[in-house]
Amino acid sequence: MKVELIQATKNAGKLIADIASICYGKDEAENPQKLLGYLYEQGHFSVYEHAYYTFKIEGVSRVLLAQLTRHRLASPTVRSQRYCDESNINNIIPPTIATNEMAREVFRFGCAASEYVYKELIKLGIPREDARYATLQAGETQLYFSCNFRELLHIAELRTARTAQWEIRRLAQTIVGLVLEDAPELEVVFEAMSKRRKK
Repeated sequence: MKVELIQATKNAGKLIADIASICYGKDEAENPQKLLGYLYEQGHFSVYEHAYYTFKIEGVSRVLLAQLTRHRLASPTVRSQRYCDESNINNIIPPTIATNEMAREVFRFGCAASEYVYKELIKLGIPREDARYATLQAGETQLYFSCNFRELLHIAELRTARTAQWEIRRLAQTIVGLVLEDAPELEVVFEAMSKRRKK
């Protein structure tokens, strides 16, 4: 999995705090850091929508993609199986399979069979858009993914939980890490989210 932050709202924390300050008749936040956490604690999430992020995500499965696209307030643009040749597609192997020798062999057999069927369908003149039905959900894909900070918080809250599947949890943790690298002042918001989740 490779995740790259392509674009981010500059000075996101200050921008959010300053925008929130209009509610109090001010143009600028007196204490942006304190206000950022307070807004989350009070459930004033709409101000977080003014910061926006775009990520390039590579080397993830279609299983992850199906989960990610359930976040309808985000915008994905995905590599098309309809137009792209999937003859030599890589498949993502879950750790539970990768660490079990017998399961790994069964999985590899399934991947090889799927690849064979896809290639044979193409040779028979079947269009890619129909031959792709033979591909596995494990098939690797890439996409661009954009969302505002409010939706990003929602994704982080759901997808970093212990109950989330391993691949999307890893993606969500990586995305949070990239956002905090770009805007460390937003850590107070993630801390408030974490505290609320523990209640």
